[in-house]
Amino acid sequence: MRKFLAATAALGVAVGMSTVAQANIVYTINQTSTTPEVGGELTPLSDTVIGTITTDGTLGVLQSNNILSWNLQLNDNLRPAYDVTLTPANSGIWYDVGNGLTASATALSFDFSDAGAGFIIQGLTHGFSSGYQYFCFQATTGACLAGETIVPDYFGTDGVLATGLSGTVPLNGVPEPATWAMMLLGLGGLGAVMRSRRRMATLSA
Repeated sequence: MRKFLAATAALGVAVGMSTVAQANIVYTINQTSTTPEVGGELTPLSDTVIGTITTDGTLGVLQSNNILSWNLQLNDNLRPAYDVTLTPANSGIWYDVGNGLTASATALSFDFSDAGAGFIIQGLTHGFSSGYQYFCFQATTGACLAGETIVPDYFGTDGVLATGLSGTVPLNGVPEPATWAMMLLGLGGLGAVMRSRRRMATLSA
């Protein structure tokens, strides 16, 4: 009976470890792109994307199926009337090519050295490839221009393209407090199971 209980406890440890490894992670995104005067603008254009992207907990290269949800506000820092919030209800992952988008336990990043890699979330109101309402990373020119593009309204009106990016660029992603709480809860559960194993080992000695 003690051997059975010990085996059950060991299984609990394995299950607990699996739960921690696969817990969803909510990353905070906060990126600002600025470009010099464009199209007769009197001041440099500046757009910001701020919000969250939720993944299934996969670490390393991410594909579109690893992204469960997002809530991203695209802000025109000069003309707030153009601001828009993208969620799965009004937007989609239009383009995800290559191995550019990666995740660690604490950050999302895009690798601009992965030639051809690209990732785009775009609003559905005007349709994909319309030039409206999107957030794009592109290593080399492809579905959008090379660099980081933030477009709250329309690319020709208020789109901002940050060029000259190279290597791996973090998206300022840090797990939200709720994610840390889940991870700590899982670790606490592992500790409880381990203590239970030690007590059972002492009893059987």
